[in-house]
Amino acid sequence: MMADCDPARRPVPTANRSRSTRRPARLRRVAASVLVAAMLGFLGTPALATTGGAARTATTEFDDVSVTVTPAASASLHPGEDLALTVTVENGTGATVGLGTVDVSLAQRALTSRVALENWLRPEKDSNSGDLLLGTPTTEPIAAGTTLIMPVTVPAADVGLSVRNAWGARGVAATFTVDGATAEGRGTFVWDLGDTVTPVSLATVARITTPETTDGLLSTTDLQAFTGSSGLLTAQLDAVFDRPVAIAIDPRIIVSIRLLGNAAPPSATTWLDRLSRATNDIFPLRYANSDASLEAQSGAETLLEPLPFGALIDPANFATVPEATSPTTPMVPELVAGRVPTTAELLAWDYTATDIVWPRGNAVARSDLEMFTANGLTTTILSSGNARQSDSFTPNSVFAHPDGRGLVADRAVSDAINEAAQARTAAAWREAVAEAQSLLAIVSAEDVRSPRTLLATLDHVVPSAGNRLGETLNALAGVPWETPASLANAVSAPVANTVEFRGRTESDDRVDLVRQLLAAEREMTAFAASVAEPFAVTAPHRLNLLTLLSPGWTQQPDLWEENVRASLTKSSAVINSVTVTTRGPINVAAEEVDFPITLRNELNQPVTVRVQVVPSNGRLLVESDIDATIDANSAQTITVPVTAAVGNGEVALRVTMYSPDGVAIGQPAVIAVNVHADWEGIGAWIVASVAFLFFGFGIWRNIVRRRKERKGEPVRADTDEAEATPAAAPTARGDE
Repeated sequence: MMADCDPARRPVPTANRSRSTRRPARLRRVAASVLVAAMLGFLGTPALATTGGAARTATTEFDDVSVTVTPAASASLHPGEDLALTVTVENGTGATVGLGTVDVSLAQRALTSRVALENWLRPEKDSNSGDLLLGTPTTEPIAAGTTLIMPVTVPAADVGLSVRNAWGARGVAATFTVDGATAEGRGTFVWDLGDTVTPVSLATVARITTPETTDGLLSTTDLQAFTGSSGLLTAQLDAVFDRPVAIAIDPRIIVSIRLLGNAAPPSATTWLDRLSRATNDIFPLRYANSDASLEAQSGAETLLEPLPFGALIDPANFATVPEATSPTTPMVPELVAGRVPTTAELLAWDYTATDIVWPRGNAVARSDLEMFTANGLTTTILSSGNARQSDSFTPNSVFAHPDGRGLVADRAVSDAINEAAQARTAAAWREAVAEAQSLLAIVSAEDVRSPRTLLATLDHVVPSAGNRLGETLNALAGVPWETPASLANAVSAPVANTVEFRGRTESDDRVDLVRQLLAAEREMTAFAASVAEPFAVTAPHRLNLLTLLSPGWTQQPDLWEENVRASLTKSSAVINSVTVTTRGPINVAAEEVDFPITLRNELNQPVTVRVQVVPSNGRLLVESDIDATIDANSAQTITVPVTAAVGNGEVALRVTMYSPDGVAIGQPAVIAVNVHADWEGIGAWIVASVAFLFFGFGIWRNIVRRRKERKGEPVRADTDEAEATPAAAPTARGDE
């Protein structure tokens, strides 16, 4: 901390400033307390022991009493002006806090560096509350859960600052004391001599996004809610509209409104029209606010973009051209009735810049910068953790690295502005604004010969209620040591030579899960080559993937992992929606067979595949692959010519489906086959043998008969007839 070395530049002591007159009284109270405690311990009375326990509880509860001290109006104090403060005491205990006193003190030295300011605002780092200015009693007890607001004015003569004291940030403290228990709050103001100073140029950038979701497009219901009079997007645009704030817009919002055509809610089209008329600088975030660093570190070959939206558009919504709400309504460029817009038309916008990328803070690796530049993103907005500074003085935000430019957001200034913008109470807002103004005053006074241009980034989502961003920006612009700057001013400022890039990485767990998502994306793309309309499959999946890369999910890690695994499961289901349903074992009892295989398609569009059948051994031979087209939500049986080759036995047929591009689809199916190809030959041999024996026996009988006939020998059949005739003759003669 740099002190005012010249005594004349330090606060001038006044009669009521020193704490020495109060310390003896405190010491006496402490000594008396120690003596009483010793006596109680010696006596050991149970009733007194219980009382002592209650006292400790009361002391512990007093830790929940907080004190805030802020300038009552302006954070600037000029010579001859009274120091008007507001002291706020909040009782967070469960009991009433009695009457006490409030002591106001001034830091003994000016806050001439960032470190000095940080130490002052964190009493655990600097326990010296400074020189006492005045003490005043509270006027009423503070009930449990309530707040006491006390206006306190220190007369100009008692402040002890004069024109001989250098301008800059000063610290002020308020100590609330009740029965020996204390709570302290600290704040700042700027001692302003009215001299000409070197202002700090401050560029501010804010995201306009929606809460994290796995939907690649915002629904009509969501758009109606977000763009309503009290909606989130309305609040975000209200906060920055026509202010010196660069807007980083999620293209998903623009596409979601345009894609609905005539079905878009009127509030959404009005919101989009208003955005088009804003004078702010505007540049696009990655689609769905996806994190380019997470994508790069997970092995993506290039940064992913949305695929054509054609399959997601309802042509009926573009049967007629919607009426423009103003001459500049940017519904869709050159919208023609009866024609759906192209992807380029849905994404088109008159951006101020398109070469800026804003990844998640403190998680950018050096190799990421190379990928950003390869994708045309030469300027990267970085958090302070991704930069290393070699000088104690605050440099410009812009610096150069081998692959382009970096814009480092000033963490302290950004935090103070965000706290002010989201402050729920007037006291909290004044406290944060005073800190931001003091920070800028310190930067301005560091080196009056070197103007600085800083960058402040605002949180992803501005609360829809209690937003004080506009009020905060107005307060900062109202001091002579700060001037608003555009994002282009920050980019074009002199490059900081004392800053270099420091690589950081995403967590291994996040990277591992995203690698699985990217692998599923590649499989989905390969699979889609076999369907009639590939983008109907890949476009929704790509949008879902981009939503899961949003940095906002880091606030909900369990829900994010759940959604990632759900996406992986859904991808697997789509890829495996075309399957082989034939199961074995199947008997093959012929040398040549048309082998039947049934294919099932569970998609709602036709699929064309090439079926390859590979036997596990040489008992079966497959002549060639078979091309097949399977209708939507149906099954089809194809026949594959197979030939039995050598021997009998078991064969496993491995059936694999490929896309027309030769990429395997799903998992191969294995069909067990029992080959008995020689049964056909054996059966034919048996039949032929039986036929031969039958006809041979008949021929043999004929030959034997004819030989007997030639020799005059009775044939067996004739002999039988002859033997039968004599037996009947006597009967005939007897009759005669």
